[in-house]
Amino acid sequence: MVEVSNWLNEGRPFEVMFECGVAVVGEVKNIVKIELKKGETKGLGVGRKKAGRKVPKEQKAFILSAAERLLAAKVPFKVTFGPKDSTLRFDLDRYVHIYPDRCSVVGFTDLDEPPIALIKEQLASIQNVRLLTPQR
Repeated sequence: MVEVSNWLNEGRPFEVMFECGVAVVGEVKNIVKIELKKGETKGLGVGRKKAGRKVPKEQKAFILSAAERLLAAKVPFKVTFGPKDSTLRFDLDRYVHIYPDRCSVVGFTDLDEPPIALIKEQLASIQNVRLLTPQR
C-alpha cells in the first residue's frame, strides 16, 4: 500500500500485478489495440506524455481506497493519468474513468459484477457516476 501511495504522490502511472501471491507495483505497460511500427507514429506526438502530474486530492483518495480493497482481493489493475482525469483499468475494455465532475464505469453490466463490486462503496462517494455497459 505504501508503494501505491508513493506512485500516486509522484503522479506517475503504475500497475499492480501479482507474482506468486505477492503484489508487485511497477511502471505501467502501454495498453494498445493495434500494432504500429516506429515510423508510423512519426509526427503524431505519441509517447510525449509528461511523467509526474499533480493528481487531484479527490481522485487520489478514491484510488487509494480502491487500491486497498483490490490489493486485499488480489485483483491486478493499472492506474493512468490524463491532464485532469484518472483511469483505474482492469483490462482493455473494463475500467473506471474519474473526471473532476463525474465518473464513468465502462465495460460492466452492473455494479455488482466483479471486480467493480469490490469498490462499489467508494464509487458511491463520487457524484454523477455513469455506468456504460458493453455493446453486444
